[in-house]
Amino acid sequence: MNNKKIFPFLLLAGTLLTAGSTNTQAQQTLTKEISQEVPSQKGSLIRLVSTARKVTIKPWDQAKVKVTVELVYDTAIPRKNRTDAEWFEDMGINIKPFSNRVDILTGASVSGVSSLPLKTVTVAGYRQQNPIKRKGEKGDVIVEGYRSGTPKEIIVKGFAAKPAIRVMTILVPAGCKLDLENKYGDVSIGMNVDEAKLEITNGALDAQDIKDLKLVGNYCNANLGNIEKAEVEFTNGTFRAQNINDLDMDSKSSTIEYEKGSYLYIRSQADHFSIDAIDKVDGRKVYGSIKIDQLNNSFDLEGNNVDIKFRNIGQDVSLIRINNKYGDVRLPVKNLKNYYVDFIGNYSTVFASFQKEVVKEEEKKEGEGDAAVKEAGQAVTVTRYKIGTTSAVGEVAPRHFTSANGDTKGKHTRIELTCHSCTVDFK
Repeated sequence: MNNKKIFPFLLLAGTLLTAGSTNTQAQQTLTKEISQEVPSQKGSLIRLVSTARKVTIKPWDQAKVKVTVELVYDTAIPRKNRTDAEWFEDMGINIKPFSNRVDILTGASVSGVSSLPLKTVTVAGYRQQNPIKRKGEKGDVIVEGYRSGTPKEIIVKGFAAKPAIRVMTILVPAGCKLDLENKYGDVSIGMNVDEAKLEITNGALDAQDIKDLKLVGNYCNANLGNIEKAEVEFTNGTFRAQNINDLDMDSKSSTIEYEKGSYLYIRSQADHFSIDAIDKVDGRKVYGSIKIDQLNNSFDLEGNNVDIKFRNIGQDVSLIRINNKYGDVRLPVKNLKNYYVDFIGNYSTVFASFQKEVVKEEEKKEGEGDAAVKEAGQAVTVTRYKIGTTSAVGEVAPRHFTSANGDTKGKHTRIELTCHSCTVDFK
């Protein structure tokens, strides 16, 4: 290769690198705090739509909403003598007050082409036969010039990034309602709320007490305080709370944990529930598990491949009804004085200290030895008794048995369990 062709190219590359290094060193990263206020009042609705930023909501004692933004920007972009309103406009944050609500709408907090003037760098060098492209952080850097025997000025055009928002803090009057949608960012609510409608995608949610909650969470980790009433749709995340009085939960592939509650209705797929104490549970579930330390009133669940475990069943529990298969079930009855068990299940292993009474089953069956009866048009009634046998892990239970303990004519706990191919522990 001709050395005369190699040298100009190396000279140009070295010049570009030197200029880029000098320019990078000259640039500095600064932080700035800006704010904007709009009038509001107690009980108003605060509506926020945000993307890719951390949001913190706090109460204060003034009749207005204040939005404060902490941002980081580069001194390579001229930003002197800009007002806070101009900063908000440049970052795409729009605050609109209405008579009974305040809308805060924001764009994505990502780097992009700025509306402000771009910074240019001038270097000297030779242009090759074709335009030279160098890969930069924000895209291709195109070197434009003219081929000549003497060096020419070459303009390198780059990209300027918008300022990055670190935290957005929103101060609202006490007693406000929230309607919030946030993607790819965390949300912290440092106040008690009467009504909240929240949608969190790919982020964390931290909140205090909420009276009426509607939550949609996708790839979300939620930590809440005390909830009076909640409707929750939750997918691929972790949901934790203190006490939830009334919960309607529609969830998939998640972990649900809370301390105490009065009522839970579930529609669940491949979830793991853990509750310290609950009065009443209804619903349906496939795959996963549900663990309850203390059941106080009733439990009614349709399931498939579900592990169900109670640590303690209260004396006031009136009904436990489970229809399941391919699961492990633990129903300790040792602390119950009066209870009645009605079990149906094929190929199930049952551990129990009580006596099982096998239920007679009558079937209409056509057999080879009943030809004469068959010709006469009469049905054959067969009474079958299935006696349990002992296996290495427990007793293979009869298909259908019952058991009664104490006074079952008055107030007692009724356990109706249908579980095929299950392992059941009544101890």
